[in-house]
Amino acid sequence: MEKLGKQTIKFNNPPTITATASIVGPKEAQGPLAKYFDQTLDDEFWGEKTWEKAESKIIKETVNTVVTKSGISSNEIDCLFAGDLLNQCISSSFGLREVGVPFFGVFGACSTFVESMSLGAIAVEGFANNVVCATSSHFCSAEKQFRFPLELGNQRPQTSQWTVTGSRCCCSIQEWKWSVYYSYYSWKDYRYGY
Repeated sequence: MEKLGKQTIKFNNPPTITATASIVGPKEAQGPLAKYFDQTLDDEFWGEKTWEKAESKIIKETVNTVVTKSGISSNEIDCLFAGDLLNQCISSSFGLREVGVPFFGVFGACSTFVESMSLGAIAVEGFANNVVCATSSHFCSAEKQFRFPLELGNQRPQTSQWTVTGSRCCCSIQEWKWSVYYSYYSWKDYRYGY
């Protein structure tokens, strides 16, 4: 791997995504992409007592699904990059503690999955053979954390945001031998070409 300019990395042996998995809540299951999800939930709690525990279960089961689909043993996973929207990445850290793989918590709100994949790609290029990248969110716990707790019974305008209840995960391995460029840029850099 080498750095080109200020914000571009050249991967000499870029990773390959071998498997993906997703589990989503009931509202997402009603949308046009429902057939593409591995599993859809019937309710927000999924058999748990709190929304946070449900989110932990969602990310744990999504990671287990992607490991199974990849055909790689969990013992062969070198590290796991994951995060969620709650303080201290509480849902992912509690949900994934039993997996037994070194865990790197990532928080970037809406960018958590892409950040995880970027860090996973760098790890595969450097020291890891197999990594898992994941993220999760839960509408009810996010409302409690960032907006108005549902317990207050506030009225929601029809135009208000709706955080996804779900988790997305991928497994990456070091496989192909060709070059790819990955660049981070801000609007200013893109606009002026540097």
